[in-house]
Formats: sequence, C-alpha cells, structure tokens
Amino acid sequence: MKQIWRWVWIGLMLGMAGCGGRPAGEPVTVASLAERLADPLWLARLDQEDTRIHTSYDRTGKNEDYGFFLRDGSEPGWKVIADLKGPGFVTRVWFTGAKDGWPHGFRFYFDGETEPRLAGDIKELFGGAMTPFLAPLAEHNNYCWYAFVPMPYAKSLRIECEQGPPEDSGAPRKVYYQVSESRLPRGTPVETFAWPLPERDAAALEQARQIWAANRLPEAGVMQEIKLTDWRQGVRFDGPAIIHRIEFEPDWSAIPANLRDTALRDWMVSIRYDDSPHDSVQAPLGDLCGMPWRRVRARSLYFGMEDAHLFCAFPMPFAKSAVLKLASTRIPPTPMTLRVWRQPFEAPPAGNLGYFHANWRRTTPREVGRPHSIMQVRGHGKFVGCLLAVTGLDGSYWVLEGDESIRKDRETTPGWLGTGLEDYFNGGWYYQNVMAGPTHGLPVKEPFRTVQYRVHSMDPSRFGQSLDMEFERGPDHDSKAYFESVGWAYFDAPQAADSMRLRAEDRAAPVDSRLDPATIMNAVWNHERLGDLEGARDELARRLQRYGRDYQAPVRRMLEFRLALYNERLGGPSPLPGFLADGDEQVRAAAEMIRRQREEGRTLAVLYANMPARLFIDGREVLQAGNPQRLERTLLDLPPGRHVLTIQTGRQQYPDWVLLALSGRDWFAGTDTSWKTAFDPPGDWAAPDYDDSAWPIVGGTGVKGPPEEPYIWVEPEPFIETLSRATGIRAGREWPRQARQVVYRQHITVPGP
Repeated sequence: MKQIWRWVWIGLMLGMAGCGGRPAGEPVTVASLAERLADPLWLARLDQEDTRIHTSYDRTGKNEDYGFFLRDGSEPGWKVIADLKGPGFVTRVWFTGAKDGWPHGFRFYFDGETEPRLAGDIKELFGGAMTPFLAPLAEHNNYCWYAFVPMPYAKSLRIECEQGPPEDSGAPRKVYYQVSESRLPRGTPVETFAWPLPERDAAALEQARQIWAANRLPEAGVMQEIKLTDWRQGVRFDGPAIIHRIEFEPDWSAIPANLRDTALRDWMVSIRYDDSPHDSVQAPLGDLCGMPWRRVRARSLYFGMEDAHLFCAFPMPFAKSAVLKLASTRIPPTPMTLRVWRQPFEAPPAGNLGYFHANWRRTTPREVGRPHSIMQVRGHGKFVGCLLAVTGLDGSYWVLEGDESIRKDRETTPGWLGTGLEDYFNGGWYYQNVMAGPTHGLPVKEPFRTVQYRVHSMDPSRFGQSLDMEFERGPDHDSKAYFESVGWAYFDAPQAADSMRLRAEDRAAPVDSRLDPATIMNAVWNHERLGDLEGARDELARRLQRYGRDYQAPVRRMLEFRLALYNERLGGPSPLPGFLADGDEQVRAAAEMIRRQREEGRTLAVLYANMPARLFIDGREVLQAGNPQRLERTLLDLPPGRHVLTIQTGRQQYPDWVLLALSGRDWFAGTDTSWKTAFDPPGDWAAPDYDDSAWPIVGGTGVKGPPEEPYIWVEPEPFIETLSRATGIRAGREWPRQARQVVYRQHITVPGP
C-alpha cells in the first residue's frame, strides 16, 4: 500500500491544477484566502494561482519609477493604479510617497460600483491599527504602507489613489505603488470583498494575524534529534514525508570565537530528493537560515536564529527520500546537533505539493554592467522569494536604486517589473531601521550594506517552462557592489540547484575596511533593536579584534567597557570596579554614571542631535546637544510622578534628527513618534502647565538611524540598551518658510519604588 501511495503522490506532483486546491463549487472568500496565510503547507503547493504585478515603473526605460499611472481617476487629482478584471483577488498593496502632514486618499471600487466600497487615507487604512488591517498583515514600516489582507472580487476591482500635493520644488509628487493580482479561471465562484467584513472573514484573518504576529509557524511533525559527528555521511529520511523544520546547532565552543561567523559561509548545506544525482538545495548554512554574514538572533516564519541554533522551516515534501549533507572547507567540522521535524504519511496530503529548491549566487564589483541573477532555471514550478545581501562600495546606498524583474516562459520582455530594490522587499527611501517580519525583513542595515528578504507566501510567480529573476546592479548596472543571494522555488520534480560553486575564500563575507570600523555603533545598536544582545556582544568583539589597533586609545577603551557590560548582562561579573579605576578619564566618568544610576536610582539622560538642541524637564534646561558625532549625557534626579519633557531645536536642512533616551534603574522613556510638536510656539513652551493639547504628534515612523548618512561615525558610549530603545524624530510637517525653531513635548510618569 505504501508503494502505491508513493506512485499516487508522484502522479499528483506532476499535475498542475488551476483552482488553488479549492473544493469544487465552494466560493473563494476572504476567509478561504486568509486560511492560506495560516497554512504551513501552502507555500509548497503548486496549484496556487500565478501573480501579476502592477507598478509605477518608468515606462520610458529610465529609473524614474514614480508618477506613472494607468489613467486619470474619477475626479481631478485622482489616478487609477490598477483596473483588474475578475474573477480574481489582490494579495498585496504597497505604496510610498505620501507627503508628511497631508492625507493621501485611496479608493477601492468593486464589481463596477460607482461608489468606492473601501476608501480612506492610506495612513489610516494600512497604518496597522484599523481592523482588519492590523499589523503585521498591514503596516507602516520602513517609510512604506503595505497590506497583505486578501481582497477577492467576482467581476472587477479598480484602485485609485490621490496624486498628492507637489514636491517642495513644484514637481509632481513622487508616488510609488505596487499591486499584486491573482486571476482565477473564468466561472470560479467568488464572494467579493465586503465592507465591513463579515464575522467569518474577520475571524479567519485574525487567526492568520496571530500566527504572523508570533512569527512562528504552528509546530508539525515529530522531532528527531541527530548528533552528527562525521560529516562525510549524509542523513537520510525515508518518504513519503514532509520535513517541516530543520535546526542546526553546532558546538560553538569548539570553534574559535573569531571564526564562528566565518563558518556561516564556509559550511555548505545540500539536500537531494528521491535518489536524484543532483542537489536541489545547495547554499551556505548561514544564507540558508537567513544569516549570510554574521549571527543575528532574529527570525521570520521560514528561517532565522534562536539562542544557539539556526533553522530553516520551508516545508520540504518528498516522495521517496531526502538526504541532507553538510560540508566544510576552511573551518573544520564540529559536532552538530540536527533537530528535524518530519511528518510521514500513508496517503498524500491535499494539494499539489512541490519539491523545495534553494540556490546561492554571488556577483562582485568587477561585474559592473551586468545584473545580478537570483535564479535562472528551467522546469515547472513557482518562485517564492529570495534573501539578498548587498554591500555597496559607492559610498552611498545608491545601489538600492536597482529594480527587480522576472521573465518567464515565452515572455520576450519581463512581465514583472519593479520600482526599486528596497521596494521589492516592502521598504523604501533606502529603508529606516532593521526589522524582522514573518515574510519580509531587514536584519542588517549599516552604511552601506543591507541584508533583506521576502517570501512570496501569497503572491508567487508560477512558470511552466523557465524563469529568470534578477536585480539591476544599481541604475544602468553601474554600482560597484557585492550581491549575494539565496533564491527559493518549488518544482514538480527534483532538479539541480542553480548555485554557483566558488572556493571558500571567494564565498567569504565582503569586508569594507574603510567603513566597518566607523559603523561599529550602528552595528551594535541594530542588534539591540532586534533584541539580540549576544549578537551585539559578538559583533563588537569581532570588530575590536579586527580593527582595535585602528582606534585611538580612549575610543578603544570605551568599546572594551561596552563589551564588558554586554558580558555582564549575559551572565558575567560586573566590570564596574575595574573601570571605575580606569586610566582614561572619560571611561571613569561613564562608569561612575552607571554606578550612580544603579546604586542611587539616578536617571541617565542621553541627548543626540545634529543641530543645536536643548532638553528641558519640568521647565528647567538640563542638557544640550548638537554634534552628530557625539552623544551628550548627564545624570538627573527625577522623583516618582508626572514630568514634562521638552526639546527645542533650531532650523536644520535634511537630514535632521533629535533623539532622547532617559534610563532609570527599572524604567525607560525616550523620543518616539507620539511626541507632540509645533513650530515657533508662543509663550513659555517649556513650562509644565503649558497647553499643548492642540499640537499634532510627530507621526510617521521616525528617522533613519540615527545617525543618518552622510553622518556615519559616532563616538562610542557604554550605555547598552539605551539609545537603541528610543526613536529619532524630526518635525512631522514641512517647515514653514519663516519658522526658526521647532519644539517637541511629551508627558511621562516615573514609577515609584
């Protein structure tokens, strides 16, 4: 019987349905589509509908990928961005370009209606706080608005947006958009998106949202733990079965500390299915698990790092067998604990499941003039996304201006044309700060390197014969940059991974000896933003070892103090006694601040700005700042109770920022986008009883960093989990022409003992 089911399984995998696995006669609804968001196996199904993308790409072939619309809208000032014929559904809407302080309207017209069924300001619709468009199914993040709430329609869907007010220069507003559409076979019954949503649809979306918010797929299969000491032998799993998750936990203590991140690229993982002679998965361990350059304790639904283990959770169905192998080159093998969640079955599960494939590719600055290919394959399957690590050597983030394209089957020109590298990964404007979401993220961002990923859980690109997915190497392929990527796809049969076979030394993470020493504080703050203190410690130790001699003695000593404080936070002894007696005056002063904060309950105040800024607490000026390379700090006595924080800054051209962090013994307060703001307010605006009730909030998501390029270097400070917990802010609206200053205010409550 098992062999019979095996042949049934293989037969199913060779078919290609067009109705998405929906039981015959049942309509497509918001609820049925939401169930896909919560289904761990949906990514592996080959009967998923194809995706067409509608974007603002530059129709002239240049790089001005904004302001291109389908046609004028129903009213002056409105533009049509998509006019879709049913039956079908939209799985993703992405937008950026709304002007600060101005509403930017969107309208959704379903099934030929003359009045929009769904309408409003994009900032409210997709801001992540309006049911059912709740985070992370809809968010304002990294300067963009996006929603993954599926919208089905039986006959049609027309989406319009406001063109928006002009730029400061008078030029048209730079509006960028992307809409992902999936078409259904003619005659497919569809329940068109209703507003307000029926309870059934809202409940299904909330179930999916909870899984995405937890950022962890439901556990499936039975865990098998394997202690791998001899890497020459692969680990075989018999089928038919599905591997739901693989965890890799090396004996880190057996690897010299300075080589632990190097091992991520040195060790290769390969997987073969059904006794195929080819590796269908072939990638460095770190890249396969979302960690191409260094260990970052962050995760998506499908890969990441937790504690000491890396994991890959792409579903991997197979009919006969799966063989997993590890190989090393320069870094010797170390004992490896594998934990594999596998689900065998006698009868194949519902749906047409494919074989998971992953390929790794790298191109270098020597390849200016050519694009970076993510995947170039032949066969029958679907592309489900990629992880891309980019190191720009141009002295800017200009490389992110490159667009993606997907050409498949018999297309003479790509049917999928994007609007910018960071746009593809649901970001914009060179990103804000690091984040790790369920299907897209930015786990590394520092001048001028980024690691970003996107999984097409609901908007894959299906192909019947071939697929070629690539990124421009910046505009006109002219950027001097390293591109390193892992592409993911499912095929109807095992085939060789489209991986480059490079020597270990040619796979090594790119090094920028000019910027890496200067961006050390950016790096550790970003680890902290992800909650990864171990990663912050390890990265600081690595850069100190590599570049320690390049730092002046006081700088190096302050970094060593910070490293010692990380070790303390992770369970080590207190370093304060030694650093209170340090030979450097600045280090001694910082150590004394930390001692008094801990022992006396004083409040540490840190102010950081790139223009003259003054901090007032309860009407009294307590601190000034204004050097983009230096953080100013002081100790304060803040008794329990309510206090008023006020920051005043002068006029400054972009990039401008101010950031405040207040850290007590067991409480924290800092700048964020909920602060109120006003230009040139009258009266005693620092007074505790000043009436700021009419002031608007800063809004938005905050500034990049800080610091923000062209500022890069920041004098090191030892106050861990302080600056990284606050958000840099700037005026949320345009400066009035005659305005001379902006004031920010916030009310806080200091808890009692």
